[in-house]
Amino acid sequence: MDKGPPANNLEQRKDRTEYARQTAQLQNQARNWNETIKHKRHKTTKTIDMEINKIYCESNLETMKRMPDGFVDYILTSPPYNINDSKYETYKDNLNDYFENQKKLIIEMLRVTKNHIFYNTQMVSGNKVDLHKLIGYFAENIKEVLIWNKTYGAPTMPGLFNSAFEYIIIFSNQNVNQRKFNDANWKQGTQNNVFKIVNSHSNPFSDVHKAIMPLDIPRYFMMNFGEENDIWYDPYMGTGTTAVASIEEKRNWIGSEISKKYVDLANKRLNTYLNQKTLF
Repeated sequence: MDKGPPANNLEQRKDRTEYARQTAQLQNQARNWNETIKHKRHKTTKTIDMEINKIYCESNLETMKRMPDGFVDYILTSPPYNINDSKYETYKDNLNDYFENQKKLIIEMLRVTKNHIFYNTQMVSGNKVDLHKLIGYFAENIKEVLIWNKTYGAPTMPGLFNSAFEYIIIFSNQNVNQRKFNDANWKQGTQNNVFKIVNSHSNPFSDVHKAIMPLDIPRYFMMNFGEENDIWYDPYMGTGTTAVASIEEKRNWIGSEISKKYVDLANKRLNTYLNQKTLF
């Protein structure tokens, strides 16, 4: 009768099997650890040529080109309406390719933001067709459309309705098929998608920049979305209204503005707010 190998040989085989198992386990752990380190090193050593709390005097596409995906938390802006007017310092507000211009902008804004874009616009003769083409083109990225009731429309020429409202189109990267905002800060039933805001704050540079958003618009959205220290980007910063609201609501901000004159005026305006904050 075969009694099998000696006991010491069996023990050696068991030891070798256990040693091989432990070695393979340690090799897998080391491989996973190395992959984790490579990932962390890649993330931490990547250089981003971007400062926050700064207005860049350049095209918004140039600014966003340096931003990685999802770099900012929110975007709030009011692009020119293509109204064929000389309201702006260096920008001709009468583009023949307004649709393509804004399409490129919105595609990049969706890339660089984590959450939502609050896009303030008004329907005028110069953008009527292109505006509705944009709504159709980005239909799957539109989470909500708000109506800003300005309560008053400046008198226009005979045969035209006074424009007493503007759109706030909310493009989003978050659950676009649902109207619910998971990052909202309001209680159930307290906010309507038609709201009234009048310009209760003065802008000392309104004689230079005629198309100025009321300060309470960006403050409204900052109070109702996200949290302190979020980064808000405005690709048409103008005289700095979004930046001022960010200071008031304890947010970080980045802006783009092609007019050096407007950038200088905005920085002057921001210095006033920053100095007021340091006094209290």
